[in-house]
Amino acid sequence: MNGKILLLAAALSAAVSSFQAAADMAPGKIDMVWDYIGRRADNLNPGQRIILRGLDVVSPTWFSIGNGAGDISSLADKNYVKWAHDNGLKVWALFENRSDDQRSFTVLSNANKRRRMADQIVGFVQEYGLDGINVDFESMSRNTGSFFEKFVAELYSSLKPLGVTLSVDIPLSINYIRTIYDVSLVAENCDYAVMMAYDQYNIGSPAAGPTASIDWVKQGIEDTLHYIPSGKVILGIPFYTRIWTENSDGVVLTSRMEGMQTAWELFRQNADIWERDSATGQIYAEYEKDLKRYRVWLEDEHSVSLKLDAINDYNLAGMSGWRAGWEWPHIWDMIAVYFK
Repeated sequence: MNGKILLLAAALSAAVSSFQAAADMAPGKIDMVWDYIGRRADNLNPGQRIILRGLDVVSPTWFSIGNGAGDISSLADKNYVKWAHDNGLKVWALFENRSDDQRSFTVLSNANKRRRMADQIVGFVQEYGLDGINVDFESMSRNTGSFFEKFVAELYSSLKPLGVTLSVDIPLSINYIRTIYDVSLVAENCDYAVMMAYDQYNIGSPAAGPTASIDWVKQGIEDTLHYIPSGKVILGIPFYTRIWTENSDGVVLTSRMEGMQTAWELFRQNADIWERDSATGQIYAEYEKDLKRYRVWLEDEHSVSLKLDAINDYNLAGMSGWRAGWEWPHIWDMIAVYFK
C-alpha cells in the first residue's frame, strides 16, 4: 500500500513540474467541465462539486428533446447561472437527444420542428442569460445525420447574432461518425467541436480495456484534424474509469463507471497487481475475489497530464472534463497551472 501512495505522490509531483515548465506555452485555452444535472434539485449548491481553480466554462446538462413534436425539456435554473457568473464562469448549457435516434429523426427531419427547437433554445438563452449551448446528440443513424447537419447550421445562424457560443460534441472515432454526418460541415457551423475522448472500451465491449489510453487519444486527434481545424477542437477528458468484472474464464460479466477517487480507493485496498502501464499511460490494477477477477485502468494525474500535453502538442482549443465531482480534487491544481 505504501508503494501505491508513493506512486500517486510521484505522479502528482512530476505532472505539476511538467506543467509549470509548459504553462507559458498554453495561453488562452478553454478549461471546461460538464456538470450532470438529472433533476432540478441537482442545481442546488454547485460549488460543492465544481472546483473553480482554473475553470472557465461549466456545462450543466439541462436541455433535451422532450417529444416528437420538438418540445424541449428543461432543467435550467437562474440561481445556478448567477452562481456561475458571480464566480467568473461562462455557462454553456448542454442540449441532448437522450441517444434516441427515432425521436431525433422525427424532429430533425421536419423543418418546422427544427425551427421550433432552435427558437426554444434562443428563448432559453435569453431567459437565463446563457453564454453558450453545447449540443450533444449521440447514437444517430445515417438517416438522421444529414438532418442533424441542417439543424446545427440553423441553430448557429440563430445564436451567432446574439454572441452566443455554439459547441458540438463529437466522438473521438471520427472515421465512424463521418459515416453518419459531414463532420467538416458541422464544424464550419459551430464555434467549437468537443471530442469525446473516452469510452475506448465501453459498456458494450466484449473485452476489458482502458477508458482512454493515450495512444488511442492521440490517434483520434490526428484523424480529427484532417477535417476540423485544431483551433476549433476541445478535448473531452474522462474523470472516470470502468471497473471490469470477469469470470474464471476471462469472460466479461459486468462493467461499471466509477469516479477517479472511488475506483482508486477500491483497488488500493484490494489489488494484487498494481503497476504503471506505459502503453496506456494509466495505472493497471486487478484483484480476485469469490472466483471473479476485477480489473481497472485508473485515470490519475499522470494519465491526465499526458492528455493535457496532447492539447498543447496539437494546439487544440482546450479541454472539457466529464464529469464534475468524479475527479481527484487536486487534479485541478495541475490543470490550473497548465491553463493559467
